[in-house]
Amino acid sequence: MPKLFAGAQIRTLRTAHRLTQAEAARALDISTSYLNQLENDQRPLTAPVLVALTTAFGVEASYFSGDAEREAAAALAEVLPGVPKDELADFARSFPTIAAQVREIPDRLAGTSPDPYEYTRNFFQDHRNYFHDLDMQAETLAARLGGRQLRLTRLASTLDREFGYAVRFNQPVEDGRSSVAMGAREIHLRAGLTEAQQCFELSYRYGRLAHGDILAGLTRGIADSPTRAVTTHGLAQYFAAAVTMPYTEILEAARETRYDIDVVSARFGTGFESTCQRLGTMQRPGAQAVPFVFVRTDRAGNVSKRQETPSFHFSRSGSTCPLWVVHRAFETPNRVTRQVSATPDGRTQMWVARMVQGPAVGFGTPRREHAVALGCDTAYAPQLVYADGLDLNPSSATPIGPGCATCPRVDCAQRAFPVGPGPS
Repeated sequence: MPKLFAGAQIRTLRTAHRLTQAEAARALDISTSYLNQLENDQRPLTAPVLVALTTAFGVEASYFSGDAEREAAAALAEVLPGVPKDELADFARSFPTIAAQVREIPDRLAGTSPDPYEYTRNFFQDHRNYFHDLDMQAETLAARLGGRQLRLTRLASTLDREFGYAVRFNQPVEDGRSSVAMGAREIHLRAGLTEAQQCFELSYRYGRLAHGDILAGLTRGIADSPTRAVTTHGLAQYFAAAVTMPYTEILEAARETRYDIDVVSARFGTGFESTCQRLGTMQRPGAQAVPFVFVRTDRAGNVSKRQETPSFHFSRSGSTCPLWVVHRAFETPNRVTRQVSATPDGRTQMWVARMVQGPAVGFGTPRREHAVALGCDTAYAPQLVYADGLDLNPSSATPIGPGCATCPRVDCAQRAFPVGPGPS
C-alpha cells in the first residue's frame, strides 16, 4: 500500500481545536517530535496513529485519505480554471486555510456578502451531514412518543403540556406549512398536509423550543446573524426529520429492503424527496448507512438542495452536467431512473433519480417540478436493490462533470462552453 502523508490535515485539526503540538501529542499518546514530523510530512501515518487521530478529534479515517483535498481542488478549479488539478490538490493539501480563502475571492471582488445558504451547505458537509446530539435527542423523543400512529397526537399534547402552545390543524397559513401565533400561543398547521408532514412541522417547533441550547452551541461560531438564522433553521429541520424518521428505525428499514426508497417511504408515510434526504444523513459512528450524495435540481439544472461528500463536488456556478441522470428523470415521471456515471477524477457512482411534484395550486398555475437524486460510490452499489441487473463496470459508465463552465472533458459532444485558458 502507498504511504499516507497527512501533515496538513493533522495540523488543521490541531489548530482548529486550539491545541499546541505538546497538548495534541499527549492526547494522541505520541511524542511531540513525532507529531512534528507527521505535520511536516516527514513521517507517514501508521494505523495506530490513524485510530488515535479519529478517536481524539472525532473524524472519520477518510478525512486523511485525500478526499478533502480533491474536493477543495475541484472548488479551486472554478476560481483558477487554467491550473492543473494535481497542482491545485497539492496547494489545497499544503495550505488548506489559504485555499479556503482563495475560493472566496470572487465574492470578495464582487463586493457581495457570503451566501448564507452556501455557508449552511458547507457547514452541513463539514459535519458529514450528521449531528449526533440532535439525532440522539430526536430518537429519544420519538421513542417517548410511541409508534408512527401515536406520534402526531402525542407530540401536539407535549407542546401544549410542556410549552403552553396549542396546535390548530387545517389553518390558513400564508407562507410555508406552519406558523406560530405568539400572542395566542398557538401553532397553526396548513390544510392538506400529510400525517408525516404534520409530524415534521410540530417536531421542528419542538426542536426550536426544547433544544435551543444545542442549536445555539452548534452555531456559536457564526458571526453573521442572517447566516446563523439560516443554519439554525436547517438544524431544526434536521431534528424534525430525525423525529419523523428515527435513526435506528429507518436504518433497519433501509437495510432490510436494500434501500428501496419507495418501500421505506411507505413505512414512514414520507415522500420520495424527504426519504432520500434523510438517507443522506445516516452517518452515526458505529451504525453508518451507505454514504449517499443527495441533490435536488430543476429542469434548467439549478441545484436547490444538496448534501455532498468530498468525493463528489457540485459546481457553485452554472448548471449541472447535461449528461447527468437528473435531467433524464424529467423524461420518465413517476419512475426511478438509474445511471452509472464517471467523474473526471476517475471515480464511478451509481445514481437513482426521480421527478417529484409539488401540490396542485389551482387551474392555470404550474406545479413545482424537481428531480431528486441519490448517489453513492459503485463500491456500495451491491447493497442497493437498484443495482440489480445494472452494469457497474467503469468502462460502461456515462462520463459526467461538474458543469460545462469548469469541466475538463474537452472532447464532450454535449459541451456548452470552451475550456478555460491555460493547460487542461
